[in-house]
Amino acid sequence: MYEIWLGLNIVYETLLPGVLWWLLLALAWITLLVAAWRTPQANWRRAWPATLILGAFAALVAFVLLPALTASSLSELKYWVDWVFLGSLALGAGAMAMALGWPALAWLARRA
Repeated sequence: MYEIWLGLNIVYETLLPGVLWWLLLALAWITLLVAAWRTPQANWRRAWPATLILGAFAALVAFVLLPALTASSLSELKYWVDWVFLGSLALGAGAMAMALGWPALAWLARRA
């Protein structure tokens, strides 16, 4: 139970300083979504494979770079909770890249 509480505290302390950035990111996502939704030629289904590739690439990059951004390294992750936390952060980064990329890619993949 302590590991779960510690993980939640780490998430909270990590996200708290960047609340303004999270709000700006949410505003950018809503703007992209509205812009793509208002374009009648936006092809959402055709953009899905490229969105999956973008999300997988972003998750892989996040998995490799996140430890270095916190002045750590992959060799210092010795406990299973560390690996789960890093994996979940990487999956979250991939999901965020997919959420931001799908409207833009759907707009770019307009029906011909």
